[in-house]
Amino acid sequence: RIDKQLEDDAGGYGEDQNIALFGTPGQDKFEFVMTGRHMTLRCDGNSADHVAFGGPIFYGHAADGFNEGPEHKGNVFWPQALAANGLFEMLDGKQRKLALVDRLPREQDSGFRGPQGSFPGIPIADLSADQKSHAQQVLAKLLEPYRQSDRDEVAACLKAQGGLDACSLAFYQEGDLGDDQVWDCWRLEGPAFVWYFRGTPHVHVWVNVADDPNVPLNS
Repeated sequence: RIDKQLEDDAGGYGEDQNIALFGTPGQDKFEFVMTGRHMTLRCDGNSADHVAFGGPIFYGHAADGFNEGPEHKGNVFWPQALAANGLFEMLDGKQRKLALVDRLPREQDSGFRGPQGSFPGIPIADLSADQKSHAQQVLAKLLEPYRQSDRDEVAACLKAQGGLDACSLAFYQEGDLGDDQVWDCWRLEGPAFVWYFRGTPHVHVWVNVADDPNVPLNS
């Protein structure tokens, strides 16, 4: 999937990426960072305390031109949105009203609000058992591309701040391509967790995860 994203967005691996190494690979603290179009990816070797992935990451894909259609043909990350929309389909009318939000947040709004923050959308804690199970499946889909050590780190960060039950899930009416109510833009957010999927005009995703909401945004 990453190979396809690189081919579509940058002409392939090695064509338009930048790589930085921090620390000494193989020692306790180091980090590999690769940036490019639709990419700020980190391979973390315990380089930063409190944060998953070594810090905020970003990924995206423009698979079918700059302005993708509502089906996001060929987009390697669109299945993540379909998984989230599967949860929306499980909601009843009252729950859907809570989950739907009119306006998109700014792209750069991925800092933490803390345990006293107001999170848009429906609280995961208010979902039924089967809906919560599907929410866990959505999280697993988001984490699927990453190493087991990264998945474990995200799980530990979430647990430290109350787990998924401390998060809310919002679907945005703004940016609904095709007006088909398959929500292209959505956001899973908790005290120290932000996963913001914006699917218009193509896919951009911002991720920021920590075990402490006092960690400042550094990206």
